[in-house]
Amino acid sequence: MEHPFFGSDCRGGFFADQFENLANFRAHYESTGPEIWEQTGGNVQAFVAAAGTGGTLAGISRFLKSRNPDIKCFLVDPPGSGLFNKVTRGVMYTREEAEGRRLKNPFDTITEGIGVNRLTQNFLLAELDGAYRGTDREAVEMSRFLLKNDGLFVGSSSAMNCIGAVRLAREMGPGNTIVTILCDSGMRHLSKFYDDKYLTDHGLLPSASGVEFLD
Repeated sequence: MEHPFFGSDCRGGFFADQFENLANFRAHYESTGPEIWEQTGGNVQAFVAAAGTGGTLAGISRFLKSRNPDIKCFLVDPPGSGLFNKVTRGVMYTREEAEGRRLKNPFDTITEGIGVNRLTQNFLLAELDGAYRGTDREAVEMSRFLLKNDGLFVGSSSAMNCIGAVRLAREMGPGNTIVTILCDSGMRHLSKFYDDKYLTDHGLLPSASGVEFLD
């Protein structure tokens, strides 16, 4: 059967290279950033998000600062990632990789799709004022808090982004508009992030109130 695009030879394909391809950055610089600016009427004081490819963080941070350099932009980083130390100390390092303590998988965290131990071409374009470190437990607690109180069924990346937003809101105080991204649904996280047995086995079962991350 002939393929509508590749004809009779269906062996063709495309490598998007989303980590290094700067079309990733440009998509957020030209689309997501302007959308945030328009929806807030330019009344935004800060933006915070985790980084996987780095395209979202870089594109949005650069666009917002091009409109107002006083807007603060922050990274929030999960366990096993070296980006927090790169931003705050200038060295790509994570304690999980210290001699004698390196994990078989340095990204052995319940959060998925965020955190890396290398600098991608997209991340290098980010304009950041600082970074926060989040934990697996905080992400689990935040996801349950959002589900219970706001009816938002989010995945681990979105939960980590909201952890960053809480940290930033506490630091900046009331009266500021802080933006983050809800980038994944909980539907893709049912086997780990929303599985009670998995969470129990790893000591991450959320508290009954779902607000432990606020303590």
